[in-house]
Amino acid sequence: MRRDFDIVIVGAGPAGLAAAIEAKKSNSKAKVAVLEKMEKAGKKLSASGNGRGNLSNRSCRELDEVLNFFIESGIAIRADEAGRIYPYSEEAKAVTSSLLKHAKRLGAEIFTDTKVSNVEADREGGFHIFIEKKQDTFYSKKLLIATGGKSFAVYGSSGDGFSIAKSLGHSVVSLVPGLTAVEVEESLDDLKGVRAKAEVSLLMGGQMVFREEGEVQFRDDSISGICVMNLSSKLPAAREDLPGCKILINFVPDFDTVQLKNFIGLQAKAPGNTMLDLLETIIKKPLAMRILKDVSIDGNQSTQELKGAKLVNLLNGLRCFTLSPCGRKGWKEAQITRGGVDLEEIDNETMESKLVRGLYFAGEVTDYDGPCGGYNLHNAWLTGIKAGKDMAKGV
Repeated sequence: MRRDFDIVIVGAGPAGLAAAIEAKKSNSKAKVAVLEKMEKAGKKLSASGNGRGNLSNRSCRELDEVLNFFIESGIAIRADEAGRIYPYSEEAKAVTSSLLKHAKRLGAEIFTDTKVSNVEADREGGFHIFIEKKQDTFYSKKLLIATGGKSFAVYGSSGDGFSIAKSLGHSVVSLVPGLTAVEVEESLDDLKGVRAKAEVSLLMGGQMVFREEGEVQFRDDSISGICVMNLSSKLPAAREDLPGCKILINFVPDFDTVQLKNFIGLQAKAPGNTMLDLLETIIKKPLAMRILKDVSIDGNQSTQELKGAKLVNLLNGLRCFTLSPCGRKGWKEAQITRGGVDLEEIDNETMESKLVRGLYFAGEVTDYDGPCGGYNLHNAWLTGIKAGKDMAKGV
């Protein structure tokens, strides 16, 4: 059976739901369908922000547009001290529920367990949408691909939209796991489970390309934490280009070199103090033991012997703990997808394809990747809103 609509949206995530709502608000007569391959809509959205729903950030572009969308959708919000915006209830599932109810009240039809297998553009305009393992087909005048990326496939984002985009003539920038833990060449067995406040920096070809403070979490083969995940998105996409990179960790970012030298010099004068005793007042014991080992200093040695090259090496160990990135954790851990439908082929204001009239893209399926803190969900809302408004015109 063929079902005819003015607008079909593939994907019932944040971008798809925002687009459906805005399309119906802009043109109540438009027939809008949302096709979702999972048994429930918005599964990834419901799990976002560890279930709390980090929806946006005070620093995001065109923030008012998205905040107005939340207000009109009945979603109360609050921001934390870092500018991260959450639903007031801090319940991501409630956001999904509110959006679904709003979309249905406006008249959008939502089809779950409906996986798109293929899309064909009609020569006369419009699109034929074929459904996997079903006889049903859909026809729409306008089509939005809002299928997400490849991260967290368990929630439905397994990369389907990229195949559809390619079949319709679009370029897809190489896909790489984004905002993920970074694997390193060095063994970190002795630091597994340690968490430390620090500043991480990324050097590429000897040039500093990234620096951020935060908590670093050590595993046996990798490091993680928000600052590390943000750093991961700055690494070269190709594994073979990683050998030219170095990660520097400064465990004492609140001290400059002179302050740290003076502080350690003063503590070193205390009689009976060992090197390990001294460092344990600054960093956690496993880190202290690792740094002492790396700079060839005996932890039981008296601090009164800490001078000259030994002091310089210890300062460098605290401020420039160096690791060699050799890979990323894969799609199961990635928060987002780097790469996607080339933004050069999409109108930034309407999200309509520059190659195929009536075709739109929104959310993570496009080549956008922002840092942790609500930026990527904000992009999904914003691009979905823009697409919805434009699709509603002339149908």
